[in-house]
Amino acid sequence: MGLLLKGGDVMDPGAGLAGKLDVRVRDGLIAAVAAGLAPDGDTVLDVTGALVVPGLIDLHAHCFVGGSDFGPRTDDMARSTGVTTWVDGGSAGAGTFEGMREWVLSRSRVRMLAFLNISAIGLMYLKIGELNHLPYADVDAAIGTARDHSDLIVGIKVRNQLEVVGDAGVEPLRRAVRAAEAVGGRIMIHCTNPPVPMADLLALLRAGDVVSHFLHGRGHGLLDEKGQVRREVRQARERGILFDVAHGRMHVKFPIARAAIEQGFYPDTISSDLTMGGSAGCVKDLPTTMAKFLNLGMPLPDVIRAATATPAKALGRAGKLGTLAPGAVADVAVFRLERGSFDFEDSHGGHMTGAQRLAPELTVRAGELWWKR
Repeated sequence: MGLLLKGGDVMDPGAGLAGKLDVRVRDGLIAAVAAGLAPDGDTVLDVTGALVVPGLIDLHAHCFVGGSDFGPRTDDMARSTGVTTWVDGGSAGAGTFEGMREWVLSRSRVRMLAFLNISAIGLMYLKIGELNHLPYADVDAAIGTARDHSDLIVGIKVRNQLEVVGDAGVEPLRRAVRAAEAVGGRIMIHCTNPPVPMADLLALLRAGDVVSHFLHGRGHGLLDEKGQVRREVRQARERGILFDVAHGRMHVKFPIARAAIEQGFYPDTISSDLTMGGSAGCVKDLPTTMAKFLNLGMPLPDVIRAATATPAKALGRAGKLGTLAPGAVADVAVFRLERGSFDFEDSHGGHMTGAQRLAPELTVRAGELWWKR
């Protein structure tokens, strides 16, 4: 008949669900969430004492850097960490997206969506910035590819980093905005070590656009010279611009993240910016990234929301993904909230001892048990 997850502590801030509740899954959808549900022919999964949340959405990860990063192994990483939706953060551009679709996206069981890089070559060779040669930022090619693959492409990615854009300044961002507006998509901007002040980048963004790597420690960033969150950053959030962690190997510095959280400026979304190198290094995976922010002082419900309901809304899929509300796609992640003494590392070699971490227990993808520890 279906699955029945019994005895867990449900936490779905987006749907307002919390407490000791059972979750029934039928026909790939959430059928019911309530206390004391009877099996009624369902396969029962005892999750007593565990945290039951919507399947995680990693809003910024990678599966095709250089044409091979993760690739068909993406499923292995996703299912064992509770990630049921994986959004590629611009690995491919107009000239390479067809290959990523064929090699990875079409072969993966994890739900795959993507931001298309405004550079036609994508991230095929990171030693040379993909926008140092400005003609690679081909607006017409990006528009055509985004329309041809509109079932998978949710917006346009641009890395507006000094080392990437060279003398082009904000022109790649301007071109990305033109492409996004033509296809009705959103922008995801990489802003580590920007070539111009942060305010100049934010001024070009629109409601719904995503600022990735806003907690980096390189160049003009989130905090002003007094260590306060910049006024223009708060104003951008008021305009509807989202701020995404996108941890990665170079983009989170604990002192900056701690200052932001202490000033009440929580990330809107928590993502991993995961690559093979990041998984082997300081990033590890999305639950580890979430645990870092939990230990930095962000409340657990806000951490869960930042990897479920908010990214679902950013993708235009609120109510369908990132929630346990009846009628939604039955993506479920179960964790043990372990307590102890755990070491966490940021992208600059800084360490933090935390008292909590999220240990994955099982993953349900579209109503089927996908992975169990």
